[in-house]
Amino acid sequence: MLSIAITGANSGIGLRAARALAAAGHHVLALCRDPERGRAALADINAHAMHPASLIRVDLSVPDSIEAAADQLAQTVGHLDVLINNSAVFDQTLREPVFTADGHELFWATNHLGPFLLSARLSSLLATADRPRVINIASKGLLSTPRIRIRFDQLDDPSWFSPTRAYYHAKLAQIMTTFSLAEKAGGQLEATCVRVPAVRLDPDRVAAMPWLLRTLYAPKNRMAVPAERLGETYARLVTGDGNLPGPYVDEDLRPVRAPAFAYDEAARERLWSVSQASTGSPTWAW
Repeated sequence: MLSIAITGANSGIGLRAARALAAAGHHVLALCRDPERGRAALADINAHAMHPASLIRVDLSVPDSIEAAADQLAQTVGHLDVLINNSAVFDQTLREPVFTADGHELFWATNHLGPFLLSARLSSLLATADRPRVINIASKGLLSTPRIRIRFDQLDDPSWFSPTRAYYHAKLAQIMTTFSLAEKAGGQLEATCVRVPAVRLDPDRVAAMPWLLRTLYAPKNRMAVPAERLGETYARLVTGDGNLPGPYVDEDLRPVRAPAFAYDEAARERLWSVSQASTGSPTWAW
């Protein structure tokens, strides 16, 4: 039985992966932001679980919440085999950037800095596992922006914000962090990043959209990949035999090329340093 932490386990791919892994006999730690939705998801996951899943509340845009979640998780399990940084924010209704109490743009804080800090805080638990794994998530939409770069001098600058730009920017950072983490762990950790295509949204999320956006999004949602299909991808990464297929893979676990900027070693090191400074210089196990 593996101990597997999944952020955003209350809906979408995270919920489907949590269901499958709990049904397969693993101990799932469902990390969710909203307690009510988290409890509903936990009941869903546990309906077919061989071992009861655990619910841990975390808001990835709030460092104190991440610290508390990491402490709770450490009290729940003696070691952690897998961390899946699945949760992300992509609110397409936003026309102006939202900033956290720490002054970081919300997409950057939630989709990059939050997973970075959580991974660091859980690294000591991962280090005690026989075969620890960290799985990060990127977006196939990055194919539309092959020249994308990290805006090091404009990380929280509102002038260039749009939901799509901010989302892809943070997802590029997740790819680069995966590469860096694999290098820094020196073979003591398996790290991979999954390039996820457009995912079919759950009905409640579609219903919550403004009417116009819901209408415009409907054709894309019908063509999108079902969340169940991608939940299976996560489960295969967790339970598959042998080494992970590569640091960056598609939904079929085939190695794929990342945006060119991700292969810039100096840029990756600069991103790591900036992320460390922005998250309070957490200690890593590797």
